[in-house]
Amino acid sequence: MPQDNQHWVPKFLIKNFADIDGRVFCFNIHSSEVTKPPPKHASAEIGFNEFSLDGETVSFEDKLEKIETKAAPILNEIVASRNLMAVGQKERQRVAEFIAAQSFRTKAFYEGLIEKPDRQEFGRTFARLWEGAFIATHEIARRHWALMVIEGDEVFYLGDNPMVLQHTDNPKNGSGLGLDVKGVEAFMPLSPKCALYMPCRATGNDRIARYEAGLELHRAVRAAALRGVPGGGNELQTAQLVIRSLHPLVQAFRSGSPIFANRENVENLNYLQCSWSYSAIYSNRKDFSFARRVFLENPQYKTIPNTSLIQRNVLVPDKRKHHPD
Repeated sequence: MPQDNQHWVPKFLIKNFADIDGRVFCFNIHSSEVTKPPPKHASAEIGFNEFSLDGETVSFEDKLEKIETKAAPILNEIVASRNLMAVGQKERQRVAEFIAAQSFRTKAFYEGLIEKPDRQEFGRTFARLWEGAFIATHEIARRHWALMVIEGDEVFYLGDNPMVLQHTDNPKNGSGLGLDVKGVEAFMPLSPKCALYMPCRATGNDRIARYEAGLELHRAVRAAALRGVPGGGNELQTAQLVIRSLHPLVQAFRSGSPIFANRENVENLNYLQCSWSYSAIYSNRKDFSFARRVFLENPQYKTIPNTSLIQRNVLVPDKRKHHPD
């Protein structure tokens, strides 16, 4: 219905970040005001997912709700169990569909388009994106997935443009980002303590290969030592360092066990949530001191991130630095 309050960030996801009273703290990135709306009034507008095309009203609300309905119980179970062990291919496909839609359904995406279409023209664009979403779904589903879990007192933010990307090896480069671009990793906060981490397939395979090489080197050095071959201390130390640093991530890829987010991981994802946001950051806590610092040091983040559409429906934020110095 045109008079419905329709979300660009699903209500069930916002609820995961609510305080004990069911409301969510909301930091307005433009005014720095903190309010506490109910999730039904967060990241939503009347008729946001409806468009007038050639005189007819076309709604994507029901389609989006169907995707949410399939993904919500899976994501909520992930949050409850704090691991991905029960996520099989069927569940992975449903979550990938949800993330693919989330990548272009936000107000930040619409308002940031360089072409600046009117609502009717964007309706046509949205329809094309919807039809081509299976491409993004495929790219997301085939990535390696890991669940980042916070054990300490820190919390993840949820921005109103929550599916964020960055270059794995050059985080400060905010251009040329896309779900099908090699070397780009994706993140999605699920709760104050859990977030999905999805590096590209090549990056994940590289980390696994380095881990396996470390294990092989470790076995070779130990075998040589048992045969009485002198030396090998430096090689053994190198192998142990590689194994120790990559073991949690590789196990997460292979078995679904969580990786524990350190302070740097938390700040990086919260930084991304701020820099990609349209107007709001959500949290289960009233303290937005980190967000205030990000916007104080980077006032350009209060503007909408520019996006453009290129081949295969890639989302490309432009001229944005995505990592704290």
